[in-house]
Amino acid sequence: MVRNKYPVHTTLSSDAIKVLDRYEKELGAKNLVLEKALLSLDKGRFRSKMDAGNLQCSIKRISTGIVGLDDMLEGGIPEGFSVIVTGPPGTGKTTLCMQYLMEGVTKGEKCVLFSFEERLPQLVQQFMRFGWDVAKYIDDGYLEVFGMSMLTFEEITEIIETYKPRRIVFDSLNVFSNPEQFRNSGGWRSLHRTIKNRNITSFLITEKKHGIETKDFDEYDFLGDGIIFLDSIQLNDIDNTLTPVMAIQKMRATKIDSTPQSFRFGEKGIEKYRSIQTSKVLQNKIGSQLNVSPYSRNEPGY
Repeated sequence: MVRNKYPVHTTLSSDAIKVLDRYEKELGAKNLVLEKALLSLDKGRFRSKMDAGNLQCSIKRISTGIVGLDDMLEGGIPEGFSVIVTGPPGTGKTTLCMQYLMEGVTKGEKCVLFSFEERLPQLVQQFMRFGWDVAKYIDDGYLEVFGMSMLTFEEITEIIETYKPRRIVFDSLNVFSNPEQFRNSGGWRSLHRTIKNRNITSFLITEKKHGIETKDFDEYDFLGDGIIFLDSIQLNDIDNTLTPVMAIQKMRATKIDSTPQSFRFGEKGIEKYRSIQTSKVLQNKIGSQLNVSPYSRNEPGY
């Protein structure tokens, strides 16, 4: 007898399905009693863990350490989310992620930075540029930095399970030449499952060859629960100065403020500079460049 292509739905364990399959193969019949018992256990499990009516109230949000960015995200990133931080080179992606980690360590959270492209001395210099006392937090055990990381997925998983961080940054995923193979690889899927099971909020940096005006998603973008795009654009035809901007392209379980925001690099990191709503002419220009409606606010990011 061949098992139905749509077996009993259970989240308890894949071993349960194996038991049912073995029973069916050896005895030539389904064990309907066991299937019913598994379904009953599942229903009780979900009832005890989740009240759908109060789900929105239970979302804990993690501050990015950037006030203007948190304001665009109902107060922060939902805990346990994996967020893609992307954009062309030199737009502040690593700085934003470092600031996110520093927000964590100052709150007593353990944080880890895995850099696949830069050496440890370079990374420490970047931290120190904004007055962040990274050495103190490393010595105190709140921050681990792995420069030019050649670690395997298994070794990264072991570090996470041992160190138990609350925040992680991966910089940058583009060292993996084939994004589709990376996304579907067993090593990444296992690592990502570990991060999700431990409810760790992670930032994954990727590079884009195009600017934010081109709305073109790649395989890496589909890895995340959210996407933050950083770019530098010309605000008007008179001044050729490029202004750093950020936009939220996606964030699950969040009513995102899709209005693009300009920012600047201050003495202590990224600071919100001004909202690009000061004039309708300027707002329309930016909105068209970012392929985002300049008047859309609080659009659900599901």
